[in-house]
Amino acid sequence: MILILFFTFQTDLFAPAMVIRFADYLYQEGDYHSALNEYRRYVFLSDSLEEKVYERIVDCLIKLKRFDEALKEVEKLGDTTKINYTKGVIYYTAGKYRKARECLFNIGMPYENDARRIIGFSYAQEFNFREAGKYLNLPPLKLRYKSPILGGIFSLFPGGGHFYCGRSEDGIFSFLVVGTCALLTNYYYHRGEDLKFGVSLGATILFYSANIYGGINAVRNYNYYQNEKYLKKIREENQ
Repeated sequence: MILILFFTFQTDLFAPAMVIRFADYLYQEGDYHSALNEYRRYVFLSDSLEEKVYERIVDCLIKLKRFDEALKEVEKLGDTTKINYTKGVIYYTAGKYRKARECLFNIGMPYENDARRIIGFSYAQEFNFREAGKYLNLPPLKLRYKSPILGGIFSLFPGGGHFYCGRSEDGIFSFLVVGTCALLTNYYYHRGEDLKFGVSLGATILFYSANIYGGINAVRNYNYYQNEKYLKKIREENQ
């Protein structure tokens, strides 16, 4: 009797209805790896499949960042429009924005509005806000960029590029490092200590060059931060 109950229970575990129910539960709980295994087990056990199952498999793969597998599975979806839209979503999530747009351009209903939104966000992710504005509602554009050329010119004075970008602590540090090396170079030069003079001169040139590069890089970081702030506003505006 116990053996009969055991085998009956085991048979229920392999019933497609139980498998899909368990897979949906795991999916809702956010356990996408386990859910994926159960959905695939359901595909193996079931005679007839709903398209929702393949959609869930693709979604699990996307959330697990297994994008190449997702692109293969997406071919099992119903119509061409859905396939192209889902490919666009996969490429967008993977950070391949140009490929995402190639799939999403000219997508018809019922995915047209969502496709346009993703296209807009793909441009915004590349900081191409002019193109993004053709697809999204953009907040007023008030970006204040710094000039890398000016950053380099100001860096001719040690720390100047950092001060230009409002990074006072980094500017003071650069000034002290380069200034200290320059003072040591001058000191050893007048004392006639050639070896120490050569070492300190080399250090001065190295840190001075790094100061100029750091000033230009500070400008790039500043501009990137400005773009990131604006991108955050775009996301808030289009939630």
